Amino acid sequence: MTRTVTTKAIERIFTKGLTGWEAGKLILQDFIYDYHGRDSVLTEADSEAIRNTPMKGGDIKDYNLFMALCRGFYKGFTMGEWNCTDACLRITYFDRLLQNVNKRRTVELFESCGPRVVTRKQYEDIVAAQREKKLEFVYSLGYVIEKRFYAIAPPEAETMIDEAGVDIESIEDFVSAVPEAYSELCKQAIDEIHCLYTSGKLPAVCHKKDMKKVSPFLAKWKRGQLSEQKALKLVDILYVTGQQLYDCDKLPEWKDYMDKYDQYLFGDEDKRFQYVYAVLEDCPKIRIDKQGYYKDRTKPSEWITRSTELYLGLINHDNKAKKSIQSVGSKLRDRLDAAEKNIRIFLAIKAILDTAIDAVELDVPGDGGILADANVRLCANIDLYNIRLEELREERKSWESAETRLEKALKMLPAIDPEKLRPSPDSLKQLKSKILKNAQGEEWLRIKVLSLECGDGFNFKELLNE
Repeated sequence: MTRTVTTKAIERIFTKGLTGWEAGKLILQDFIYDYHGRDSVLTEADSEAIRNTPMKGGDIKDYNLFMALCRGFYKGFTMGEWNCTDACLRITYFDRLLQNVNKRRTVELFESCGPRVVTRKQYEDIVAAQREKKLEFVYSLGYVIEKRFYAIAPPEAETMIDEAGVDIESIEDFVSAVPEAYSELCKQAIDEIHCLYTSGKLPAVCHKKDMKKVSPFLAKWKRGQLSEQKALKLVDILYVTGQQLYDCDKLPEWKDYMDKYDQYLFGDEDKRFQYVYAVLEDCPKIRIDKQGYYKDRTKPSEWITRSTELYLGLINHDNKAKKSIQSVGSKLRDRLDAAEKNIRIFLAIKAILDTAIDAVELDVPGDGGILADANVRLCANIDLYNIRLEELREERKSWESAETRLEKALKMLPAIDPEKLRPSPDSLKQLKSKILKNAQGEEWLRIKVLSLECGDGFNFKELLNE
């Protein structure tokens, strides 16, 4: 019933006289409004009239039932708020640990955007390692033609092709994308590569599985008797190694390509190729290791998780492993269990009080039932924890460092599933049918909590008897 109806109802009730049920219901309704910060629906005179109302038999029993409910609601409000607050604080503890991981990854992302500081020797070793990859790699003759075209054509030709936005997957696509103004240069590039092949200066081969199909066309192509369309299809099947291109004096663009460092090229195979580098020409000796490489200071990102790992005992002050990841993860799991116990009790209390409200048809401000604000806070904390835990388990990005001991320990934690922690549907059905039973004395709320079972099969008798 709404507050307006309650106020009018009071006048009618007092006019015709109070039953024990009506008197008790008014007191409990007034108590609920007071908890929610609403003005009292009972005046001092009303309260005095209720206290002085003569009762006997069934009226006394009904009135005592509501007094037991009042005591149960008082305990429920107090315990519910406490269990919610404690659960939120415990979840916040984990959230801060997970935030440290997230902050570290964010800082690593920004670190990856800037250049990596290296010595001259270190940079030359990186370039040499990439050059070796390039020399071992195989390139189709079609790609060699494309590269040759860009070498002899003015820069604006490449710009025009890029701006056209054509999806180039073969040499035929490329030739079609070349602007009419540069078609002669494209033909020149094709002829030059053809001449290098026929003269033996660029001996291209094909895969064994393609040999039978390609052989008849190779002879015709050498003699210049192959149509342009078939020739373009052929050059995409033939390939040469990077070393062959590097050794070919007629293709100087490939020497530049092989000797130049290209960020991201072969980056999946070697992480060193994923970065931009800043070379220190006069590096202090104290910052050079035995290999002649730059010995960096501790990165800012490493400090973010280091203090947490020290606190948890995962490392010592020399950054050496201390406690095992399994033992720390187990202790964290115990702490999460304590949070989940509080969540179970809170959800059970809320379910009991909401069921009682429906049974005696009382009014609760808002749409969330009893302890609505506390429930919103708890759900927000659980959702945030689950989101951060999901982010922790995402596939590592290329710029992220190796997994820390803290991350490994946190990955041992499960997500919080409120549906498993709240009373099961069957349990709530039984609760609804017996909600007012045993509503006497001080033990009503405790008895109802003990009667419940959670969605995951957990029995509250085990929890409250610990």
